[in-house]
Amino acid sequence: MGLDIVRGDITTMAVDAIVNAANPQLQMGGGVCGAIFRAAGARRLREACDRLAPITTGEAVITDGFSLPARYIIHTPGPVWPAIATVWHWPPNTAVPASPFR
Repeated sequence: MGLDIVRGDITTMAVDAIVNAANPQLQMGGGVCGAIFRAAGARRLREACDRLAPITTGEAVITDGFSLPARYIIHTPGPVWPAIATVWHWPPNTAVPASPFR
C-alpha cells in the first residue's frame, strides 16, 4: 500500500474520509474546520456532532460526510500546546522571551 501526499482543498476530495482538527465541543470553528462544516452542510453536520460531543484530546469520532465528496469525517481535538500561552502572554503579566526571528 502506497502513500500519496496531495496538496489541495480537502472539501473537494472524493476519498473515504477526511480528518477535522476539531474542538472538544465539535462545534463549527474557523479555518479548515469552518470550511468542512460549510461544504458538508453546516446544519446537518452540527446536528450529528451535537449527538457525539463532547470528546477529549486523544479521542476521535466519525460522522457522515453529508454533502462532501468524502464519505466520512473523522473529528479529533488536538492538544493545546504550552507555546501558545507564551505567544498570548498567558498567564497575564508574565515575561515573554524575545523572538529569535526579529
